[in-house]
Amino acid sequence: MPKNIPTDLLRTFITVVDLRSHTKAARVLGRTQPAISLQVKRLEDLLGTKLLKSDRRRLVVTDAGQALGARARQMLRINDEIVNHFSRESMSGWLKVGLPTDFSNAFLLEAVAQFVSGNPDVRVDVESNLSSVLRERVYADRLQLAVAIAPEPDAPFLIERTSVTPFWVVAESYSSNPGDPLPIVCHPDPCEYVERMKLALRTSGRSWRTALVATNVEGLQAAVRADIGATALTPATLSEGMRIGREDEGFPPLAPLTIGIFGKNLQQDRALHTLTEWIIRQIDYVGRPFQS
Repeated sequence: MPKNIPTDLLRTFITVVDLRSHTKAARVLGRTQPAISLQVKRLEDLLGTKLLKSDRRRLVVTDAGQALGARARQMLRINDEIVNHFSRESMSGWLKVGLPTDFSNAFLLEAVAQFVSGNPDVRVDVESNLSSVLRERVYADRLQLAVAIAPEPDAPFLIERTSVTPFWVVAESYSSNPGDPLPIVCHPDPCEYVERMKLALRTSGRSWRTALVATNVEGLQAAVRADIGATALTPATLSEGMRIGREDEGFPPLAPLTIGIFGKNLQQDRALHTLTEWIIRQIDYVGRPFQS
């Protein structure tokens, strides 16, 4: 018979990981520290592997614990979604959410605005920044939720993810010899888009030069429309005055991006759960194959 993993064990494990402390997790979950340690031990026995270890008084998540973390967060999200669906509790509260300038800030801002419009008792403060900055702010408890590019599939605090394939974008009037060095416009390093553009060009043998660096997607869009250079965008950020660069023009295919929802599973309320599900649906929509 298949094993069933109790969600309370997963929630305890994730809380310990988020707080890096059995004692702090006990306070948050309303249990004693020995009870928290016992639940983690029960989960380790159930899975037959070590999930946490202590290194000079510092709590360390093992490789197995890292692999469990991403899956556990998804299971807890589904569990809480079910509970939330049947809850009659009214939604209210103050949520702090991060949206990426390097994906589709305008698209997601509109989605959050629609959520707030339908839930007037919920206040949402939105911070717009690069994905790397947003992930760090979730880790530091300055954001409850963030949409960001996930550098790896088991990144810390990754609740849900979807794949989006970027494509080369140029001005509608673009014309160039595929053998010439390609001028590119991009975000500052480190940037997942930049890495994919350079890897694709390097693999295809085409040289390039950086023509412009912009911290937000609006700057990249303006530079592309002005024919300063080419860049990589996603379906939600393609706008008028641009077109997709073709492979016969010297634009090799780009590797997919993983767009993730990042957050901590610490006593989340109904409003936060509902907003999380709403944003996930929007990202799933963006992740559908682009139809030109």
